[in-house]
Amino acid sequence: MPEASEKLLAENAAYRLTTHRLVQGETEVCAAAQALEYRENGQEVRRVEFPPPPAGCAGYRGSIPVLTAAYALAIKELFENESEAGLLAGANWSTVWTRDIAYAAALGGALAAPEAVRRSLESRVRDGVILQDTGTGGGWPVSTDRVSWALGAWSYIKLTGDAQWSAWAADVILATLKEDERVLPSMETNPLRSGETSFLDWRMQSYPDGMSIADIGASYAFGTNVLHAIARHIVSLLLRQQGRKAEAEKLHAESAALAAAIQKHFYMEGPGQYGMMLTADGHLDERTDSLATALAVLCGVAGEHGARAMKKLPRSPWGTPVFAPYKASVKDAYHNRAVWPFVEAFVMLAHAELQDTAGASFSLSSLLRAALAFGTHKENFNAESGRAEDTLLNSDRQLWSDCGMLGAVYHGLFGLQFQQKNLFISPCVPKEYAGSHWLTGLRVRGMVLDIHLHGYGTEIAAVTVNGKPGSSLIPLETEGHLHIEIELMPIDEEEEAAPAFPAATEDLPTPCWDAPTRERLSWRPEEGAESYCIYRDGRAFATTFDCHRSLDVADTRYHTYAVQATGQGRSSCLSVPFECAPEGAGYTLAPARIGAEAEYTVEHGQAWLDTQPHTARLDYEEATLPAGTYRLRIHYTNATASERDGDTCAIRELFLDGASAGIIALPHNTEAGQWDADALTAALTLTIPEGKHTFSLRYTERCVNANRELNQCMARALQLTRIS
Repeated sequence: MPEASEKLLAENAAYRLTTHRLVQGETEVCAAAQALEYRENGQEVRRVEFPPPPAGCAGYRGSIPVLTAAYALAIKELFENESEAGLLAGANWSTVWTRDIAYAAALGGALAAPEAVRRSLESRVRDGVILQDTGTGGGWPVSTDRVSWALGAWSYIKLTGDAQWSAWAADVILATLKEDERVLPSMETNPLRSGETSFLDWRMQSYPDGMSIADIGASYAFGTNVLHAIARHIVSLLLRQQGRKAEAEKLHAESAALAAAIQKHFYMEGPGQYGMMLTADGHLDERTDSLATALAVLCGVAGEHGARAMKKLPRSPWGTPVFAPYKASVKDAYHNRAVWPFVEAFVMLAHAELQDTAGASFSLSSLLRAALAFGTHKENFNAESGRAEDTLLNSDRQLWSDCGMLGAVYHGLFGLQFQQKNLFISPCVPKEYAGSHWLTGLRVRGMVLDIHLHGYGTEIAAVTVNGKPGSSLIPLETEGHLHIEIELMPIDEEEEAAPAFPAATEDLPTPCWDAPTRERLSWRPEEGAESYCIYRDGRAFATTFDCHRSLDVADTRYHTYAVQATGQGRSSCLSVPFECAPEGAGYTLAPARIGAEAEYTVEHGQAWLDTQPHTARLDYEEATLPAGTYRLRIHYTNATASERDGDTCAIRELFLDGASAGIIALPHNTEAGQWDADALTAALTLTIPEGKHTFSLRYTERCVNANRELNQCMARALQLTRIS
């Protein structure tokens, strides 16, 4: 292929990217044949080389050397990430992660390394259910995004058509959803699925400071709910293929109900965006989640709102931050203030799905800039500096970053889509990336494809298959070697204006209470705040320019209040809730007996609970209560591991008067070993008749956690608050 003349791909205050080189500060990176050359002040300082793709793996070449180089680098690193056991992990990670392999497979891993993807997906199944990655508070059920596994499985199934593996995967997904039903709310009463945001699992980086880990587990994340909708849709398709019609229809209905609930609770008509998270009391955190928005577009959940929501995603000069605004209280970058290339890749694919070439160009340039600047596909980088060393944790050749680059080529530029029994080629080539693009040796079932794109745009002018007029819709039953030529026809020859994405900013500091009472709310002023919005029971209640608000003393109902700072077009997260309860509405019950036969008495007002028979039950003092609706919470500690890690979130079943009254999660709430710390579980709402009542926490078959064995906590007082 003759050397093309150098053209500009992207330029801003941060960097300049052309078809042949990246210029960033004093550094120049040039794309040469099978290498990247790094120069400082004109002198070569290092060189990163990469071999041709291994036999059986698709190759890419084109008239844009930097893209050819970034693809070759991704292929090289993808296979370097394969362990001796044939599993895909990463430079800094010795084991497979569920969400990592799922997202990586969906982006491009399944097309590039199908057998390694299959083995890796299988390694994340135990006892017939998907393993939840470690996460905030000890993983499942605070983290519930393990259903992302369905994305990876679906990518492998579409590519291979393996009916036996498909049937097995369907049963795995079904068993996982059934296990979720043990502890998550019933879909009949609430279609939304609780659990933290997917992959944003460092709560201090992304969640409001006022939310406890237990509160996070009881909240509803936009992205995690999209994943649950996707998983149900996928398994309904798999079941239908197997003739299991009744099961398929049930799961399809659940997916549709969940998609409708997502639109109802997360989409904000005014700003045209989706909120990031819904608290248990119904307050929507209005920050944007880039991965969630992109996935909602790609799976069809966003519908008519998708194009507007994508154009509203805040950007930095370096790319699309994973969420925005950034948290003002956290200056470090990891999830906060960071761009993750795998998320950027999904953002590009969403733009391509919407045939938005300008948006796709922005994301592709961000991916290329990062790959060239670092000489590896990094895990993440700082959204404010563009540097990888300015983050708390990072990794070279991160699996999903490598696959993100591959996906940008496979599913972005070339637009490879599996639709029922066909492979559909729907290219999206931004004008800046016009030219020739070759994808060669791509194996799909019984076919080997060589695809040549020429031109730019999203409209196809002509297709030839093995030299004859053909179609961009290729039946998957086709066999043999196909040479496909596609000529693109741009719709608009005029110069496109640069996309006017909103700039990512920092939120305002969160207000702190200043000795509020039932008669008067008061809080400390925050820099940048022009007014304050007061929320009552999760809903906006009043706005004031002061730092105080009088309450109606005649109102004897139970309320929770929170305050939010607003100003200069920005706002803060909500403060820690202030509970305003009528006098005499609170009841505290002390632990009384441990064990089914009261084998142990309680000492110092606390009881050690684990899965052993003699510690698997805790009875509280008997209580005489008036009739009403109550919020019930447990004072506890779980210091088994760090609050941001592990798989040992404790789970217990609550019994009221000997009958099951619900499941309570007791997640890690401190650092490992700090058993003196105290926290409250998320609240259960119970309707209790007048009279004497007994309460107990028990370890039952419904309480098996992600660890399967270690399930322990220190339980203290039971707190009841009569709210009506």
